[in-house]
Amino acid sequence: MIMVVGMDIDDTITRHPPFFSFLARALLAAGHEVIIITFREDPEATKALLEEWNINYTRLITSSIEACFEHGVNEWKAAVCRENRVEIFFEDDPEVIRHVDESTVCLMPVNHDK
Repeated sequence: MIMVVGMDIDDTITRHPPFFSFLARALLAAGHEVIIITFREDPEATKALLEEWNINYTRLITSSIEACFEHGVNEWKAAVCRENRVEIFFEDDPEVIRHVDESTVCLMPVNHDK
């Protein structure tokens, strides 16, 4: 069974790029899909950063202002997860997680300094 795993960048992958690099490589090697879902608007700059961090993925989905307003800022990532059948989603923002379908397991990094 192939899993579809979604990962946010800012305050998620950026919290520990070596961990997410390891995780993404392991998932891909096992035949699963890794989708990077981010509010970043510049796909080329985002690809360069992911390459610098050695993060492999199946697809990169970036946002535009129009996409965010079409669904709502906090709802956009939830809609992307639903459209791509994401089963596990790594995301730092509880307001985004609140809109993700209950069938999707959400994992949130916690900043203990805040």
